[in-house]
Amino acid sequence: MDDRMMDDNIKRKIPDILIPETFNRIEHLGMYTHLANTRTFTKGSIVLGQGAESNSIVYVQSGCLSVGIGMEDGHNKFLFNITEGCIGMTTFLSEYHELQIHAVKTSTVCFFPIAQVLKIFHDDEQVILDILQNILSKVYYFMAHARDLNYSRPSSRVFRLLYNLCIHEGKFVGGSYVITSKLTQKAIADITGTHYVTVCKLFNILEKQEVLKKVKNKIYIYDLEKLKSLINEVVEY
Repeated sequence: MDDRMMDDNIKRKIPDILIPETFNRIEHLGMYTHLANTRTFTKGSIVLGQGAESNSIVYVQSGCLSVGIGMEDGHNKFLFNITEGCIGMTTFLSEYHELQIHAVKTSTVCFFPIAQVLKIFHDDEQVILDILQNILSKVYYFMAHARDLNYSRPSSRVFRLLYNLCIHEGKFVGGSYVITSKLTQKAIADITGTHYVTVCKLFNILEKQEVLKKVKNKIYIYDLEKLKSLINEVVEY
């Protein structure tokens, strides 16, 4: 089968959410930003620190936030990004929570108190549906992520992400597929739950085997079938 004409049945087997920042947008909530407490955070600023109590829904009007959770060794593990038009639920977080949210770039953030959200729900049921869809998409993503962490090798997780990205976003140009993305090897490590050094080694293996090459914001896939077959192979690195 020609990879350029991927069968719809195969596409349906691939999760829609590959990178944890493409969760369903809540555009209707953007109509009510005048009811929220709005603040601007510069790049690197802490929006919500570990243990900080909160009773609101975070909505990103512009920019991007990163959500992480504290680990026992003191590091902060990346969970997902909140991009423009999306929400981060910080409702009813007590002083014991370990979540931390910081601005990936300068961001305008709206904080909707729960009382205000309930009024919006009463007036606009579409917001309810949009928020539910956003939450459910996160639940599905993390269910699949937990499965992969428990049952897939690190190499399989990395190769599957690259393969699926190519299927969804790759463009066939001049005999190879091109994925245009700012996704770094560090980001791939965070998304797949794989050590950064391991990801670097796996990319070196793929480049030596002439499967792909990463150049700045582009990933060139030269042999998609080989990349697909490596997902189920034991790779030594």
